[in-house]
Amino acid sequence: MITKKTGAGRTTRPAPAPRPAPAARGRLAPTIATVAAVVVVGAYVFVSATFTAPPSPARAMVSDGFAPYFSQRWDVFAPNILRVNSALQVQAQWRDDNGDLQASDWIDVTDMELAAVRGIPTPSRISKNSINALSTFLERYDELTPAQQDRVQDSFIERSPNGGFTAIPDADLRAELDGLGDSGEGSSVPFVRYDYMLNRFSTAFTEAYFGRDVERVRWRAQFDRPNEFLHRFDDERQFDLNELTFGWRAAEHADDPSVRGIFADVQTRYTGEERR
Repeated sequence: MITKKTGAGRTTRPAPAPRPAPAARGRLAPTIATVAAVVVVGAYVFVSATFTAPPSPARAMVSDGFAPYFSQRWDVFAPNILRVNSALQVQAQWRDDNGDLQASDWIDVTDMELAAVRGIPTPSRISKNSINALSTFLERYDELTPAQQDRVQDSFIERSPNGGFTAIPDADLRAELDGLGDSGEGSSVPFVRYDYMLNRFSTAFTEAYFGRDVERVRWRAQFDRPNEFLHRFDDERQFDLNELTFGWRAAEHADDPSVRGIFADVQTRYTGEERR
């Protein structure tokens, strides 16, 4: 122990411990930064390699975890070039003043979104909202068995005791779909959940578009294959439009009444026409 004299009759006390040299502390920060950079770059390389590699269990796990935040599409390059343009279209039914059921025309949600960003070199990714939703919905649809696919293209409503129509209870619907599948109980849950999401979206969208309460909604996927390159300037279509239509669903109204106004504001910005 190092002591210091403080005069006659006074006790000694230890000298203060030496502080670390500034150089030692300065070397720690670059080390931490280097380790963090290596981890980030390594994770990025792993995720990118997994997305671009042939299909594998690792790719499926990474896709499920990162796709909602960092999705990548490679269907603009060979050999899996995207040859078909997909569009989400919705339709609604409501009661008129006489109580009769009225059906709307089909509304092309995707075309409305894309029309708002045509000619913009850096469009917002929100303009692909309906395309992404439809793509995920069709992926879950493709995972169903043929019998399940036939069933979900039909309506999800049934006649009620009072002579009207009501939504089929969720438990009954899932049990029916699971019975048509080959993976046992719960196999239809991923599709039913996304079907419910599209129901809520279609309800809010059509109520804002038509300015009235709707009773039923349904949607379809329209597939448009453009003319081949050598015929790109031809007026005549080479390929017919194809459509995959799903049955009527009882409208799922938003809990918050302000949702309709939000959708109406978005549609006004997209089309330039006032919505209410």
